[in-house]
Amino acid sequence: MQENNVNNENYEADMSTFESMLEETLATPTKGNIVKGNVVQINGNDVLVNIGFKTEGIIDISEFYNEKGEPEINVGDEVEAVIAAESGGGGHVRLSKKMLEFQENWQELNEAYEKGKPIAVKIVNSNDKGFQGKFGEVNVFILNNHIDLRNRTRKPEFYLNKVFNCKILKLDKRNKTALVSRKLYLIESQEEEKDKFFNSVKEGETIKGTVKTIKNYGAFVNLGPVDGFLHKNNINWGVVKHPGKILEIDDPVEVQVINVDYEAKKVEVGMKQLTEDPWLKVREKYPVGSSVEGTVVTKKRKGYILEIEPGVDAIIPNDELSWVKSAKVQLNNGDRASGQILDYDDENKKIVVSLKLLTENPWNTLKTKHPEGSVVKGKIVNITDFGLFVDFGAMIDGLIRKNDISWTKNIDDLNSLYSIGDEIEAKILKIDPLRERISLGIKQLEKDPWKEVEKILPEGKVVETEISGVMKEGIEVKLPRDLKGFIPSKELDIDKQTPEENFNVGDTVKAVVTKIDKRKRNIMLSIKKYKADSEKREVKEYLKQFDAEDTSFSLGNLIKDQIKNIR
Repeated sequence: MQENNVNNENYEADMSTFESMLEETLATPTKGNIVKGNVVQINGNDVLVNIGFKTEGIIDISEFYNEKGEPEINVGDEVEAVIAAESGGGGHVRLSKKMLEFQENWQELNEAYEKGKPIAVKIVNSNDKGFQGKFGEVNVFILNNHIDLRNRTRKPEFYLNKVFNCKILKLDKRNKTALVSRKLYLIESQEEEKDKFFNSVKEGETIKGTVKTIKNYGAFVNLGPVDGFLHKNNINWGVVKHPGKILEIDDPVEVQVINVDYEAKKVEVGMKQLTEDPWLKVREKYPVGSSVEGTVVTKKRKGYILEIEPGVDAIIPNDELSWVKSAKVQLNNGDRASGQILDYDDENKKIVVSLKLLTENPWNTLKTKHPEGSVVKGKIVNITDFGLFVDFGAMIDGLIRKNDISWTKNIDDLNSLYSIGDEIEAKILKIDPLRERISLGIKQLEKDPWKEVEKILPEGKVVETEISGVMKEGIEVKLPRDLKGFIPSKELDIDKQTPEENFNVGDTVKAVVTKIDKRKRNIMLSIKKYKADSEKREVKEYLKQFDAEDTSFSLGNLIKDQIKNIR
C-alpha cells in the first residue's frame, strides 16, 4: 500500500514536470525576449536555431559576417539572440544577434557616460561634418574638430578602420546614438604626460619625434605628450622654401630642443643644430675669384639664390646677371648656374656671385667684330609694330625700324612681309653701348633711289608701266627701283578721265614723267601729254618723208592736192 502511494506521488511529479516542459515548448515567443539555442541548419541566407519553441528561430546569416565579409557560424554552434519579431501563422521566429549586442553595447555606453569613462570607437566612414564610428553595434559620431588635438589636418583615410579611445559628449536616448570626442580624450589623457615632459625637458638635449603637420612656415613634431615647433629655417642650414619638400607627415626625426617656454608649455626644436654650420668653412672651400656652380632655389627682389651645397647659398645680384642691362635674364627654380665668386655676405650668410664675369663683355668686342657699316646676316626673333628684332650672333639683338626697311614703300603690317625665323641681311647703322642699342637697316644695302631719281626718271621720260592702284583722283603706277608714280585724273586720256571705269590694276599704260618732288617724294606722270607728244612726233615723222628740197611742197599745196583728188 505504501509502495503504491510512493508510485502515485512520483507519477504526479513526473506529470507536473512534463506539463511544465510542454507548456514551455508550446508557449508563444515574445518580442524582445532573449533566447539561447543551437544552430540546426544553415539554409542560404537563413541560420535556423533551435530555441526550445515549437518552431525554430531564424537569424540572417549577414549577422555572422566577419570583417572580410565571410560568415563565421557552423551547425551546432550555440547562439544567444533577441526575438526581433513574433511568429505568426506557424512561421519561424525572427531573431537578431546584432540587436542583442546593440542592447548590451547601449547599456555599456550609458554606464561609461555616467562614470565619465572613455570608450573604444572604430571609425567606419566620414563626411563633410565629421566621422561615423561604431561602439560595438551602436552608431556614434565625431565632429571634424574633435577627431584630433587640433582641427583635422590629415586626410580622412588616415582615420578610417582604426580604433580610437573617445570621451562621450552627449547621448541621444531617443535615437540611441552618441556624440563622442577623441580630442577630449587625448587632452585629458596627455595632460599629465605633458606636465611630466616640461618638468624634465632641457634646452640642448636631443629627442626623437614624428612629423605631425606641415605648414609653409615650418612643421610640428610629435614629441609624445607635446608637439614641438620646427621652423623651416631650423630644418637645415640652406634655404628651405617649403618644409614639405624635405619632410613628410609621419617621418621619424631627431631634433634638438632649442627653446622651452615652461609657462606657456611650448617647445621649439631644430634639426640643423645637430650638424656643424657649413658657413664656418666657406672661405676655405670657396675662395674669391674661383668659379662655383649651384642650383637656383628662389628669386628675391635683389637677385637669385643658388644652393651651392646643403647649407651654403649664394646670391647673384641682378646687375651681375648679364653685361647687357636690358637682357632680362630669367632663371627658373631648379636651373643650374655658374658664376665667379666676388665677395661674402657674412650677415646673411651668402656668397656673392657674378654670372657675367664668366662671359665675354659684348660691348668690348662688338665694334671690332661688327663695325658700323658692316653687313650682317641673322634671324628675325621678334616682330613688333615699329620694327624687326634680329639675332645676328652678337648677344644683343639689332633693331630694324620700319622706315629703314625700304626707300620707297610705306609698310603698315610687317607680319605680311616677314615671319619669325626668317633669315635676312642688313647693315649696321649705329652701335650705342650707353643706351644698349644696335640699329640695323635693310634699305641701306642699296643706294637711295631718290638721290638719283633725275637720272633714273628725268622729266619728259616716257615709261611703259603697270597700274598698281586705281582711285577716283587718279591711278598709281609702278616705276623702276620700286618707285611709284601718280597720274591724276585730269592727266588721263581725254575720253577716259573716270579712272574706276576705264582702268584696272595690272593694266599697262604709257605715260611721260611731268614733275618730280624729291622733298615730298612724289613723281607725277601724264598719259594725256604722252599722247599729245606722240601725235606731234608722228606728224613730224610723216613730214620727214617728203624731200625738203621740193620747194613746191607746202602744207597749203598738200591741202589743195587733196581737194583736187576729192573733185
